[in-house]
Amino acid sequence: MGNGIIEPPIRNALEIRGLSKTYKNDVQAVKDLNLTIHEGEVHALLGPNGAGKTTTIKSVLGFINFNGAISVLGETIDMVRENVSFVPEEKNFYEFLTPRKAIKMCREIIPQFDENRAFEFMKRFSLPMGKKISGFSNGMKTSLYLSICFAQSASLYIFDEPAWGLDPIRKEDVLEIIRDLVIEGKTVLYTSHIITDVEKIADRISIMHDGRILFTGNIDDIKGDFRVFYLPIDFDGLTDLSYLSCQKQRERMILLTSDEKTIEALAQSPEIEVSVPDLEMFFQILLRGENYV
Repeated sequence: MGNGIIEPPIRNALEIRGLSKTYKNDVQAVKDLNLTIHEGEVHALLGPNGAGKTTTIKSVLGFINFNGAISVLGETIDMVRENVSFVPEEKNFYEFLTPRKAIKMCREIIPQFDENRAFEFMKRFSLPMGKKISGFSNGMKTSLYLSICFAQSASLYIFDEPAWGLDPIRKEDVLEIIRDLVIEGKTVLYTSHIITDVEKIADRISIMHDGRILFTGNIDDIKGDFRVFYLPIDFDGLTDLSYLSCQKQRERMILLTSDEKTIEALAQSPEIEVSVPDLEMFFQILLRGENYV
């Protein structure tokens, strides 16, 4: 018998289906990408520079044309834009303004914008309110964008590399604030190439490389479900195995798998070393290896 408690269904804040984007120079930045982000979670889109993360976000926000289908909060982006808050990768705010004037401008053009909350965050980030933004450091520009983003009451917050230029202490403060958004019932999409930041903040992750999603899942499940095996370079049973990725080195192969039969078969050999991957190891093998799921 059950406990009588009916779990509410998981609703999706963002659904991307078959997203592709090719620029004029014939560079295919995103290739038939599928991604689902659940309501009330921090979902980290993790990948190296050039993986296609920013192009994906620009597509979600309707900033560029694309092929595929995207649903934001159950609607098209134009229907819900006022309920989405965004920090871009390029932190190039109107540099002729001061933070004080930037707040006044945002009060006029951004729906659900709390002027007092913006002032509070800028004070917390020690921004000089009377100094022109053109004289700001990279970290100060990031702090300005974050202050404006946090001051908007939205359902979906999208952060593209929000730790850019921040010192370690300020970065920890920002990650804590982002985490608090989910406690308040918000949803967060967070892109980064910094694995330690992702480990601190994400509920689920998607690893992106060369325009494709290679993995989506919970961080805790990586240690629970996956194993790394170190095989001799002349191992001849590879075609009989199921695995997520296999990285070939000079003297050995490194195989990443969650397949129970493969784990059982390889674990029986005392000559094959096995380990439990952390996110850094998982990420490196996945990106450096060949995928044969």
